[in-house]
Amino acid sequence: MRLKKYNEKRDFSKTDEPEGKVQKSSQKRFVIQFHRARRDHYDFRLEHNGVLVSWAIPKGLSENYKDKRLAVKVEDHPLDYISFKGRIPKGQYGAGTVEIWDDGVYECEPTLSKGLKEGSFKVALIGKKLQGIWAFVKMEGDNWLAIYEKAQPQKSAQNKEKTIKTLKKSLNRNPFDFASVKLALLSEKIPKGKDWAFEIKYDGYRTLAFVKNGKAILKSRNNKDFTQKFKSLCAELSDFANENSAVFDGEVVVFDENGRSDFSLLQQAIKNGKGQLFYVIFDILALNGEDLRAKPLKVRRKALETFKKFPPHILLSQQAIDKGKESFALAKKLNLEGIVAKNLNSLYDGQRNEDWLKIKCYKKQEFVIGGFETSDKNQELSAILLGAYNKGLLTYYGKVGTGFDDEERKSLRKKFDKIVVETSPFDNSPNLKHVIFVKPKLVAEIKFAELTKEKIIRQGAFMGLREDKDAKDVVLEA
Repeated sequence: MRLKKYNEKRDFSKTDEPEGKVQKSSQKRFVIQFHRARRDHYDFRLEHNGVLVSWAIPKGLSENYKDKRLAVKVEDHPLDYISFKGRIPKGQYGAGTVEIWDDGVYECEPTLSKGLKEGSFKVALIGKKLQGIWAFVKMEGDNWLAIYEKAQPQKSAQNKEKTIKTLKKSLNRNPFDFASVKLALLSEKIPKGKDWAFEIKYDGYRTLAFVKNGKAILKSRNNKDFTQKFKSLCAELSDFANENSAVFDGEVVVFDENGRSDFSLLQQAIKNGKGQLFYVIFDILALNGEDLRAKPLKVRRKALETFKKFPPHILLSQQAIDKGKESFALAKKLNLEGIVAKNLNSLYDGQRNEDWLKIKCYKKQEFVIGGFETSDKNQELSAILLGAYNKGLLTYYGKVGTGFDDEERKSLRKKFDKIVVETSPFDNSPNLKHVIFVKPKLVAEIKFAELTKEKIIRQGAFMGLREDKDAKDVVLEA
C-alpha cells in the first residue's frame, strides 16, 4: 500500500490530518505548505497517481538560478492533504502548525514517474506566488537538489510576462477528456423550495464541450465526436473561453421563428447547412484544470457565471429559483417541451436520479427502431416499428407512419437495408404484414399523444434520428 508508511506514523483519533487512501485522479496540482515544527521548513507536494509525492525543503524553493536547495523526499501523502492546514497536536508526528503557502498546477518533463525512476526531472509551476521552472536532481538516498532554471536572466519584464503567459496556457489542461452526463428523471410533480432551480428543457443534441489552448472539441453523450458537425460553434467557444481551459455541458439547438428549440430544424441544419446553430450552456464540469463535478451545482453555477461576455451563438441557460409552477405554466403557454428542475446541492455524478427532474408539457421520447413496414402507396417505407429496453429485452410499443417526407423515407430505407435481419428483435413481436425487421441499432425521437392501456403509441410522429444516444440506453419513460 503506497500510503502505509504515512498511516503508520499517525494516530487519526488525535490528529485532524486526513487518513491515507489512494484516490483516482488525473489532475496535476501542487501545494507548498509552510510547516512550523521542531524545525521550520516547507513541504512541497505534487499530485501524481492518486497520491501527493512529497519533499521537505528546509529553505523552500528559490527563485535565484544560482541557488541549489536541499529537498528531502518523504513518504507519499493522500490527495486530501493538498488542502490541509491547522495544528498537529503535540506528541504526534510532525507536531506543529501547517499553513498553505502556495498552490496551483504543474507540468513535468519527462513524466514524473520516469523522472523519479531516473533521478532527474523538470517541473513547471503555475501558482499564486511561484511561476517558473525548477530542476530536481537526485543525490544520495532521499536527498535531492531543487534548482531554479532561468535560461535568459537578462529577459525584460515584458518578455518574462509573455513567458509566464505561454506557460499558463500550456498548463491549462482539462482533468478528463470524457464524462458521463448527468440525466434528469421524468416526473409529474414539481418540487418546491429554495434548493430548486428551474430551466427550460431544450430539444437538441446534448453536447459536452472541451475547450483548451484556443481549441474546442465537442462530444455527444455517448462519446461521438461532434467537432466537425458543429464547426461554427467550436470557433465561438474557443474565443469565449479565451485563455481558460473548461469543460461545458449543454445542448446544441436550432430555434424556430418563435424562439422555441426545434429538433426537426436541427436535423435540417445538419443535413443542408440551413439554420443557425446555438449552444446553450447549463453546467461547467471543469475550469482551469480543476474538476468541479464533486462540487454542488450552486458552486458550479458561480464558476460558470465568471464568464461575463457570451458570443452571439453561445447562450447561458437561465435559472428561476423556487418558481417551478410559474416556469411550467410559462412553458405550456409557449408550447415548449417542458422544464428541468435541478437541486442546487446536487453533484455532477453522471447518473439519472431525483437530483434532476424533467417535467414535460407533452409526451416525447426516444425509441429503438426494430423494423419497418411497406405498402402499395409507400413502397420505400410506410411505418417504423418502435421499442424500448426493459430488463435487457426490447419491448414493442407500436409503429409510427407520419413525420417523414419522401426524401427522409428514402434516406431511412437505405440505412435499414444495411441492417436487415431474419428474425424479430422484439421480445413481444407484433403480428403485422409486410414487415421487415432490422438490427436494433437506430434511435428515433418520437412525439406522441399518449400510450394506450396496452402500452401502444397513439398519434405518434417521427421527429428524427438520434445520433447522440445508444440504443441499449433507451428505456420507456412515458
